[in-house]
Amino acid sequence: MSKIPQSTIDEVLSRADIESVVGRYVSFTKRTGQNLFGLCPFHSEKTPSFSVNPHRGSFKCYGCQKYGNSIGFIMEIEKLSFPEAVKFLGDLYGVNVEWGEDDGGNGSDLKERKKRVMSILTDAAGFYYKALNSDAGKKARDYAASRKLTKETLIKFGIGYAPEGFDHLYRYLKNKGYNDDELKESGLFTISKKGTLIDLFRGRLIVPIFDAWGKIVAFGGRNLGPELPKYVNSPDSLVYKKQKHLYALNYAKKSKSKQLIIVEGYMDAIAIHQAGIDNAVAALGTAFTESQLHLASKYAEEVVFFFDSDGAGKAAALRATKMMLDYLRRMTGIKIRIKIASVPNGKDPDEYIKTNGAESFRSVVRSAKDVNDYLFARAYDDNYDQETALDLTRFQEDIITYGSWLYDPIKREKMAVQAAQYLNVRSETIVAAMDKAEKDTFDKNNEISRRSQEREDEKEVSERRVEAVNTPKADVVSRDEIELLVRAVRIGPVLADQSKIDRKDVLRKNDFQGENIREAVKFFLVHFDAKTGVSEGVLISKLSQLLFNGIKAEIFFDRVNSSLPQEANEDAEIAKYKQALYRVRIHACERGLMELGPLIIGASDPEEKERLMEKNAALEAYLQELQENLGKL
Repeated sequence: MSKIPQSTIDEVLSRADIESVVGRYVSFTKRTGQNLFGLCPFHSEKTPSFSVNPHRGSFKCYGCQKYGNSIGFIMEIEKLSFPEAVKFLGDLYGVNVEWGEDDGGNGSDLKERKKRVMSILTDAAGFYYKALNSDAGKKARDYAASRKLTKETLIKFGIGYAPEGFDHLYRYLKNKGYNDDELKESGLFTISKKGTLIDLFRGRLIVPIFDAWGKIVAFGGRNLGPELPKYVNSPDSLVYKKQKHLYALNYAKKSKSKQLIIVEGYMDAIAIHQAGIDNAVAALGTAFTESQLHLASKYAEEVVFFFDSDGAGKAAALRATKMMLDYLRRMTGIKIRIKIASVPNGKDPDEYIKTNGAESFRSVVRSAKDVNDYLFARAYDDNYDQETALDLTRFQEDIITYGSWLYDPIKREKMAVQAAQYLNVRSETIVAAMDKAEKDTFDKNNEISRRSQEREDEKEVSERRVEAVNTPKADVVSRDEIELLVRAVRIGPVLADQSKIDRKDVLRKNDFQGENIREAVKFFLVHFDAKTGVSEGVLISKLSQLLFNGIKAEIFFDRVNSSLPQEANEDAEIAKYKQALYRVRIHACERGLMELGPLIIGASDPEEKERLMEKNAALEAYLQELQENLGKL
């Protein structure tokens, strides 16, 4: 459960204006009134339906219906929890964010747990490095020498050795004062059949994995012989998510080059750096991810990918290419060029550099293909056989499929012109087929997104019901009540100006019937500022925890907000606010009178009956006053 103070959340929202936050991912193509529009980053579309309102501090997609403030956007786009998103924005906009989190009842603070894991990893790196230079590490040193890794490289990358045996590291760290629960969270151990912790890495060359700031977050282990598996890597942990890191980025980001060379394995990255090429990183596996591409875009204008030349490598290259094109189609604010390279004769970069030298490898990098040329070559090469020549049917299918992935119309047309020479048709016909394939994919993906969103909404509503106040009809709210809250947000600081709105006409928590709407109004009043009112983005952070009539509160609020046109001037807005206020209070009086009737009839004590009748008369008088006030507007 997040424990971030509300004041910190408010400060993050006040600094992290929605336009700049979303603008890191989306290019705005037009402005209509107060709204900025661009292509939605959450689903595929060709006509912009994604709207940002800087005044309200909120975003909304009219296609997939996603809606929220800056924090909600980051949660969705970066796949982060609420506290992680607040911390993410705090780091970007200079707000110190700290939080604690329950962890199953032991009361440990998450920040302290992460700190202990980082300490364990640092101590483990020291252990492995010493082991490499011990008598037991000779086999590993010989292996490193066979890979032509220099002493300087071993030191630079902190390479070490995990000795044979099941508990060398375990005993070392226990002597350092770490307990088993902490060691379990480090990702450095597995559990034996007897339930004891045993070292994950045994008899392997150890490669520390650093984050972009040079902190050790995990390890990789390379075997020293033909045994399988060749590599063993740390699992995800409190401090490590494989899909969000690029190996050696802590060094490559210092390069003067605006290009990143991305290879599959860390041994390749190390070899490239040793050759004097300082802009190489490794993807820590074949499944390159959106998060890694986004990370690369922060440090480079161009990425050059090297994939293995075997079947698995080719399949991985196609998956990664499609993923990257889909991602950049949606993330129009992220600008990065994609190129695909291949090492001659199917060698990996490490082997090629050792045989041919660094300058020859640089030449291979320079010859990397633009993504459209790479996809065309794949369509041709995959369907060409020296005995049967080119399979035109399959070639045509691949060209149309690959062309539909290209979001750049110029690159799409270039591919079509190349293909037309082989298919003996006009390039316009091929482009039309690509466009249709793209539309069919859009329609299919949008339907999948719609169904997925419905499932997410149902799940979130269920979770909010569990967390909601255990009160009958706690989420009940009328449209008039929501309109009143919307109007109060719109008039902002005017609400505190007694020359325009009398104190008795300021909305109160008790004007509302449901517990959830009362909680939202209480939040509004507590966070109201006489100079600025309450930011809609700040209010959304509260609404995102509530339900109104079985619907996510922020969605209900937005529906009413969107349906109410902006009034021509301030006086008109004030009049609409008062109309909503009087209607809400009239309904409250009518409910009160209905509740008092049976109580008066059933009262046996004369004094109690007289008290109830006086209350009834006062309520009737107030109801008449409200009706008269409403009639004057």
